This record gives sequence, structure tokens and C-alpha cells, in this order.
Amino acid sequence: MRGPLFKTALTTSLLATLTACSGDDSSSSKSGYIQLYNGSYNSPYTRLFIEDAERSGTDFGGVTTRHNYSTNNYDVSFKYLDANDSYITISEKAVSVKDDMTQLWVMNGDFSEPTFSELSVPTGSDEGAINLGFFNIAGEDISFDVYLANDDGLFETAELIASPRYLNELALQSFDEGYYTLYLTQSGSTDVLFESASIYLNDDASYVAMIRSSYATEEHGITLDLVTSSNTVTTLKHQNAQGQLRFINTIDDYPQTSFSATRGSASSTSQVTANDSYSNYIELAPNSYSIAMLDEQGNAIVDNFLLTLEREQSNVGVFYKDKDYGPRMMTVKETLTPSSYSHKVTVVNLIDSYAGQNITDVDVVFTLNGETVDDAKNIIDGIDQYDQEDQVVDNEIYTTYVLYEDNGQQIVLMQQGDMDFSQEGNYILILEHDETTSTGYKMTLERTVTDSVE
Repeated sequence: MRGPLFKTALTTSLLATLTACSGDDSSSSKSGYIQLYNGSYNSPYTRLFIEDAERSGTDFGGVTTRHNYSTNNYDVSFKYLDANDSYITISEKAVSVKDDMTQLWVMNGDFSEPTFSELSVPTGSDEGAINLGFFNIAGEDISFDVYLANDDGLFETAELIASPRYLNELALQSFDEGYYTLYLTQSGSTDVLFESASIYLNDDASYVAMIRSSYATEEHGITLDLVTSSNTVTTLKHQNAQGQLRFINTIDDYPQTSFSATRGSASSTSQVTANDSYSNYIELAPNSYSIAMLDEQGNAIVDNFLLTLEREQSNVGVFYKDKDYGPRMMTVKETLTPSSYSHKVTVVNLIDSYAGQNITDVDVVFTLNGETVDDAKNIIDGIDQYDQEDQVVDNEIYTTYVLYEDNGQQIVLMQQGDMDFSQEGNYILILEHDETTSTGYKMTLERTVTDSVE
């Protein structure tokens, strides 16, 4: 049950108030704050508007800036940008700002019909103490018991402090500042579902712990997002959560390969996989591993490449041929959230030559129907050879161009129509040489998404 404890200090800088231009103004005691936490698992970047002025925005699992306003009533709306760069209103609310309070709006559920909850959170607590409360957005079918342990951090000595049900009323409790370990069990059970690292909770602060589904490597896993007066979220992961690895070999010289991850005397090996195909996942504890690619007989082609895996992390080892140094491996972190309205595309560029010339970088442009390369808003301008970059695209079908500039002339190395980004999840797009195609290049698109929604 127990995993190693990692002490995470939430520094006092998290408690610093913001200046007026960034959303805070300490010049008036009769003021409070408005903020949005995005707990909608398949949402796009969501923007906070106050009195028709766009203030800030956030992705899933994050918070907007806290914005300071005099105590009064305000019209608040939540919006996102669609593929045509038009603002789409999700919801509108009337908000009453209270003195020394944060009106923390929580958006959760399926983004097609999200739920909005308003939490009134004190901006601080008594000297030497912290306020701590829990808000359950994990789902209607599960409620939790929350245990708090200090000193030894053991579950056996932990105290039951809360039993939050779905969208429960927020009840803040006061505790001394210090190091704590949080445990979650299903309501009425003592089987631990979640154990946090040992964390330091600073005095004079209010913490709201959002209990949500992790949407990562652990099926039905739980994550705690700690929201304070800062403009960021501290994400607490289950200390017993595993990570996962898979691999892809893009080197045509080796048509059938397997892959192994070794730590000490223990090794885990994938199934034999054809080149340009992804291997099966290997589930591993968070750690650093020595990676090898093996031929069909199990002999090492390359060995001792380092890959580090974190809790709830999903990584891909991409094997490719560097024209100067031979086989190499690049690590790509997979994003598994079930995004529905926009998607992160990680583009991996393995192209290094054109017509006998060295290519140091290429441009990648995602164009909608009727949209030119010059008009496109989704573009990676100059991705280096043997490198990777991310681009967020809308939930659409694109024609994708890979361009190279040769003496002022743009060359289309390859293009692919009907590239579909309309399924839940995110994507990896690998650009590489392929002598069997008419262009001499090809693209390989792979979708990445948690098993929790498959």
C-alpha cells in the first residue's frame, strides 16, 4: 500500500497577492476575487469574462488568474474559441463579490453540458493555521472518506476528517500548518484508493482540494488538485500509481523489433512489433530505466538509452536513425486526457535531407477546408530535425502540409488531406523519410487517450 514520501513545499510565494494589473489590488479592504477552476475533462481552453471583459483562461485541471473587484454584483461568463475564432458562450452567471473572499467557480463534467458550482473561499486563515476543504467532482457514483496524517504519515494513524459526496457543499476546517499526508478511501471502506506525497501546508492560507478522475495511466485513478490563492494548481498524484511505456521503431533496416526496459537486475520486454508500428504498453513503477531495442532473435541492436518515467506518466520511446550518429531514441510524453473540442498534437520531425541537401528544420501547417497555408492559424514555424513540438488544433479535419524553404522557394515535402482530429484524446504525428512513397516522405498519426474512456 505504501509508496515513498516526497516532501513538496508549497512556498509562501504561492500566497502572495497579485497586483491590480494582474488581478489583485490590496489598496481597498472592501474587495474580493473571482476565479475559475476547469475540472471538465474534455474541455478546450476556457476563458473567464467579467463584465464582458476577457480576463484569463485555463485548460483542464488548472485555474485562471484571481481577479480582484470591489464588493458588488458582477456579470460573469465563461467562453471558448471555436475553429472560426468565434467566442462561444458556455454559461453566464451573476456573481456577488464578498470582502476578503474568493468566488471560486468550478466547471466540471462533460463539456457538452458542464456543471458550474460557486465556492466562497476565505482569502486567508488564522495565524499559524490553514483552512482545508474538499470538493468532489470525480462523479455521482462515488463518494469518499478523507484521512489526514501528520508526523509519521501512516494511514494507520490518520484521522478521518471529511466524507465529500459529489458536488458537496464546501466545508473548510482549520489545522496547524505543517507536513501532512492525505488518504482517500471509498466511503465506508478502509481500502486506500489514493495516497498523496507528504506536503507542506503554509499558514494563513485556504486550500481547496478538488477530487477528480486522473485520466492518466491508472484506470479509475484519482487526482487531487490543490487550489490556493496562487494562480496555479498543485497536483497531487497517487503515490502507488504506475507509469507506462511503449515504443516505435522508424528505422527501416530493422523490420521486426522488440524493446526492453531494465532497472538493476529486473527487465521488462515488449512483444515483437513491425517497424513504424507502436508496441504494446509496458507498465512500470516510476523510475529511470535503461532502454534497448532488440532484433527478432532478442539480440540488442542498441542499448543503454536512458528513459525516466514519472507517476501516471505515459511515454513513447521513438527510435530513429540519425544520419551522423546512427540509431538514437527520443522520448515523447503522451497526453491521455480525453479532449473533445481541441487536441494537442506532438509533432516529431525525423526529416534531415531533401534532394541531397541537409534540412535543419521544416514548417508544419494544419489547414481547414478553404484555408490557405498563409491564412492558417495552426502552424509550427520551424521544427528542428530530430526534435518535437506541440500544436493545439480544433476538433476538425485538416489538410496537413510539411514545408521546406529552399533559397526563398517553399517546397512541399509532403501533404496529407483528411487528417481527422475529431476523436477524443490527443495525437502524435511522426514525420520521416520513406523511399516507398512518391514524395520520399511520410506521416504517421497516432491517437493517445486514457483507457478510462475507451
